[in-house]
Amino acid sequence: MSTNKLFNISIKFLILALFFDMSKVYANLLITPTRIEFEQRDRSAKVSLVNTSQETKTYKVFWREQRQAVDGKYIPLIDNDNDFLSASSMIRYSPRQVTLQPGERQHIRLAVRKPKALAQGEYRSHLVFEAQPDRRNKENNPKKQAEMKIYINLAFSIPIIIRQGDLHTDTRLAKVKLITKEINGTNHIGASIYINNTSTSSTLGSLKVFFQKDEQSQEKKIGILNNVAIYPEVSNRIITIGFTNHDIENGIMRIEYQGSDNFKGTTFFNERVVVTQSDYKSE
Repeated sequence: MSTNKLFNISIKFLILALFFDMSKVYANLLITPTRIEFEQRDRSAKVSLVNTSQETKTYKVFWREQRQAVDGKYIPLIDNDNDFLSASSMIRYSPRQVTLQPGERQHIRLAVRKPKALAQGEYRSHLVFEAQPDRRNKENNPKKQAEMKIYINLAFSIPIIIRQGDLHTDTRLAKVKLITKEINGTNHIGASIYINNTSTSSTLGSLKVFFQKDEQSQEKKIGILNNVAIYPEVSNRIITIGFTNHDIENGIMRIEYQGSDNFKGTTFFNERVVVTQSDYKSE
C-alpha cells in the first residue's frame, strides 16, 4: 500500500477517534460554578477548576464576547453589535493560565470595578478555559516517515454577569409546536416551546412539561430541561424538548418555567394548553 494511502487512512481513523473521545475529554475539567452573577453590592467571586483526568493539563483563561441566538446557541459579536452590554472591561481576573496536576484544584479570582454613573442594565461576557495541547512528545527520529499531528484546543466557557439598577424579568409562553420524528425506526415525540421575552435581566431555570388526559386524570411529567437560560438580547426564544412515557393523544399540557440558583422560588410562567392528536406534526 502506498505512503499516501496509509497517510489518508491514518488521518481518517484519527478524526473518528477524536469524535468518539470527545465526551471523555470534556469531563477532564470540573468548573464550579458554571455561572457567576454580580448583583448591586457584589465585588468579588471565584471560579474553581479541578483536573479530573489522569494527566497534567494546562488551560488558558480569556474573555469571549458572544450573544445568544433564538435557539439558545451562542454567536460571536460582530463590529456593529454596539448595543450589547459587555462586562469584561469592568472585571479583573487572575491567573490568566493554569497548569493542573491530576486531581489538582485551582481558583480563578474575579474582582469588579464599576465606573461611576454606570448605565442601568445587565452586562455579560463569557470567561473561557481553553485546553492547551501537549507538544512535549515530539518525534525523536526526524528520518521517520513524515506524519501530521492534529491539535484541538477544547474550550469551555461560563457567563459572567454584572447587574446594575432596577431590572425585571418578563418571559411568556407564546406557542407550543408538537413534533414527532422517526430515528432508527423509533418514533420520538417532543415539542418546540416558543417564548416571548421582554426582560431586562437574564433568567435561569428548568423548563418542565406535564400532561393529563382530562381534568379528572392525574397529571404526569413528560419532559424536563434544566439550566435553561434566556438573555435580554433575545426577544424570542425557541426551546426544543423531548418527551418520555408519552403517546400521541388528546389532552392538556402544562408548561412551566421555574427559576433555579439565584431565581429559586420564582415561576417565570406556568401555562396550560389543550392539545389534540392533529397538533402533532412529523419532521
